[in-house]
Amino acid sequence: MSFRNRLAAVAMAALFAAPVAALAQSTVTLSEGSQIHAQMQGTLDSGTAYTGERFTATVVPPYPNNDSTFAGATIYGDVIKVVQAGQGRNAELQLAFQTIRLQNGASYPLNAQMTAAQTKQQLRNGGHVALTTIGGMIAGNIIGKTIFHTGVGGLAGAVGGFLVGYNKKSNVTLPYGSQITLTLTRPLIVRRQPGY
Repeated sequence: MSFRNRLAAVAMAALFAAPVAALAQSTVTLSEGSQIHAQMQGTLDSGTAYTGERFTATVVPPYPNNDSTFAGATIYGDVIKVVQAGQGRNAELQLAFQTIRLQNGASYPLNAQMTAAQTKQQLRNGGHVALTTIGGMIAGNIIGKTIFHTGVGGLAGAVGGFLVGYNKKSNVTLPYGSQITLTLTRPLIVRRQPGY
């Protein structure tokens, strides 16, 4: 290869490398299994919530990959199942997470499972007990691997998250300001906000 051809090849490589490098620097990629910590901006209670009810949560530190691009982002979700506490049945709340909106207004589809939450059990006598609930992804994995001998269970359980009462006489509450942890079930790629 002549010097001129080598020079042309190097120039072409540089032309393609610059946009690729710029794109990599302007986006943030969170891999499957990454965790997002958020704080509820309203209260959900199995005694009063309804299917289709919308809720929001604000992303709080520690941010994924310690990247402040996610500072102040809002997560949007829906209640997809409610069971009120009653005779012979435990209370249930089942949640689905739909989108995440960054402070710059850009929104992205969110595929995530709630894997931890600060909840309260509201007993009929008024007492409250704090607890941590693990979501449906773990249960989905167990079902998928033990019954169907497959790894698809996690995806089947990844509709959002379950909160289940431990006492048939108590409703379960996800109060305003409570901390939740979401675990991504698919990668999330967002554009980095200017200034970060």
